[in-house]
Amino acid sequence: MSDRPIYLSKLALPVAWETLDGAPSREERGKVAWSNAGVFGFLLHGIEIEAAQRPADERLAEALAPLRIKLDIVIEMLGRLAYRDRELPPVSSIELGADRITWHSPAPLRTGDWLRIGLYFDPNFPEPIVLYGHVASAIPDATGGCGVQAELVETSPETEEAVARLAFLAQRRQLAQRAPQAARAGR
Repeated sequence: MSDRPIYLSKLALPVAWETLDGAPSREERGKVAWSNAGVFGFLLHGIEIEAAQRPADERLAEALAPLRIKLDIVIEMLGRLAYRDRELPPVSSIELGADRITWHSPAPLRTGDWLRIGLYFDPNFPEPIVLYGHVASAIPDATGGCGVQAELVETSPETEEAVARLAFLAQRRQLAQRAPQAARAGR
């Protein structure tokens, strides 16, 4: 039994992957860990600030709210300008756990293939969280693609925690978006 924490999130995210010639080297994994740390820092920064803020004066918080909204708009506009020519990969329904990921590939993959997988958690910040894994199963389907289950390469506990937090937040955001749609459909 693995000591890795168990979680499983069902999400719809832009996912990109490429096959590799073999297992990633220690150097490649180190570069990806460094890159991921920057992306995690950006994506989780706002959440950590909100959690840390406990203003003693509610009037001050109310007065600063319009400023915060304007800053968020400016940041979003700058992000769109910086990434305006960059397209995200198609959205895929995935299941993401601490040690595996599953999704549908439109192209066939083979069991044992090594993959570099990019998960895009924020459409306004199109930088992926990169994970390495190898295909544990690839079940062909009628479309010419296959259902893929990849076992992820073990990463640091900090990376696993950050991915779990992002997955949880993305799942929560997607459920919140579905609730009003379901309510409108029920009318």
